[in-house]
Amino acid sequence: MKKIKFYLLFYFTCASLFSQKIDGNKISEVYEVRGVDAKQIFSKLNYAIALIYEDAVDVIKFKDDQSKLLVIKALALVPVLDAYKLMNPNNSSLTDYIDYSHNYTLIIEARDEKYRIQMIYQDGKYSDSQLTQYKLPFSSKMDYDMAELEEIMEKAREEMNQDYYDMTSRKKKEIYILSQPKVVREYQQTLKEYSTLFFQSIYKKVLEDIKQEDW
Repeated sequence: MKKIKFYLLFYFTCASLFSQKIDGNKISEVYEVRGVDAKQIFSKLNYAIALIYEDAVDVIKFKDDQSKLLVIKALALVPVLDAYKLMNPNNSSLTDYIDYSHNYTLIIEARDEKYRIQMIYQDGKYSDSQLTQYKLPFSSKMDYDMAELEEIMEKAREEMNQDYYDMTSRKKKEIYILSQPKVVREYQQTLKEYSTLFFQSIYKKVLEDIKQEDW
């Protein structure tokens, strides 16, 4: 997490960010590429995607050279603070963070001197060593408000009232419930940072000149 925040700070001080918008599980940005027409930008975007993804052909689900539109579907691993570890800090079998897999869709549109990129997250899932799958108890949103955080805390109270937690101390239950806003706020910030850093890696490659070696 510290490394992510460091690179994000470096990014904000060294590069220009244009028109970031967040709407629930969607985050988008518009980047400026002055003096370059839409066809060239789209070509550079395709080059960047080919460099970033190991199997670019597999993740590109739609490509239209005429409308300069590209749709990508792939998977991101997003670390989420484990509330159970917070309530059981001495349990060595638990980790501070759990990597939840998030399928996402990337939509990229190019125009003269600019392009827009949008990432749409699906809700997170996690599979343990027994291949049992768990879903995050909250959606992959990046703009939770106080009312929604209260609803999440109420769901946590209901969870702690289940028979399964009869032997859990009242103090631990309270830690779990009160930790929910912290977990969600850090989670939505991580989603934002993941997208921003990913968008920036594409932007840098778009701006790079393709150097040809003498041969």
